[in-house]
Amino acid sequence: MFIRPCEGTITSRFSPLRKNPVTGEWKAHKGVDFGKNGSPIIKASEKGIVKRAEVIGGYGNTVILTHIVNGKKYETLYAHLKSISAKEGQAVKQGEQIGIKGTTGNSTGVHLHFEMHIPTYSEGQPNAVNPLHYIIVPEVEEIQKMLVMLNYRLNVDGIEGPVTEAAIKSFQETKGLATDGIVGANTLEALKNEFALKKEELRMAVPKLTAGQEAIRQEAMRLKITDGNDSFKNVNQYYAWEIAVPIAQKVEELEKRILELEKKLP
Repeated sequence: MFIRPCEGTITSRFSPLRKNPVTGEWKAHKGVDFGKNGSPIIKASEKGIVKRAEVIGGYGNTVILTHIVNGKKYETLYAHLKSISAKEGQAVKQGEQIGIKGTTGNSTGVHLHFEMHIPTYSEGQPNAVNPLHYIIVPEVEEIQKMLVMLNYRLNVDGIEGPVTEAAIKSFQETKGLATDGIVGANTLEALKNEFALKKEELRMAVPKLTAGQEAIRQEAMRLKITDGNDSFKNVNQYYAWEIAVPIAQKVEELEKRILELEKKLP
């Protein structure tokens, strides 16, 4: 439904407890922060109506959009903007520019603080939900790929939904980390380490070919019977031939196979 509102690395996630970089207080962080790298343009995450476009306390320059998606009401909030390019009451399309990333309000650097509320935003953020449950984010997709490699069952879709959070919590528990379902610095480092170990384990598990088997593989690839990766033309069937059979005979067999395949082509 919703798209990523801007470019930039995720620098802080939705969390029940985070140390505020301005005040030093430990409190909930009811949104996601996107860093200053990449384009500074901020876009509407979904089509909607501009509810507010003004300075709102510590948020600084802020835009709040109201959306109706499949009959359900949502509001998205975009804070700390350098400038606002939308007006109250304006209808905006998904992906339309509504501002420029900045550091107004209580902010220590250029970034976008992005919140999502169901059904509406109100002071104190009682209706805030994790935006990463609703938008596709490449960083989440990479985390999902690592978890899948580590045998966790989940879809690699870039959406940090409940299944992904459950997998993260399970991984954190196995590593003795805080089981909050949030991929912070410690969890990310542990994930990368386990991922690297798993890759090496799989690499070592690949059977080494004899000289004769490698020769067959090369000939099969040369004759375009297989590229070594296509499961339909699996080169493994050629590895099983007895090494005692001369390579020339094997090549002849391969060439016959090519002719058979060509006859079947439309």
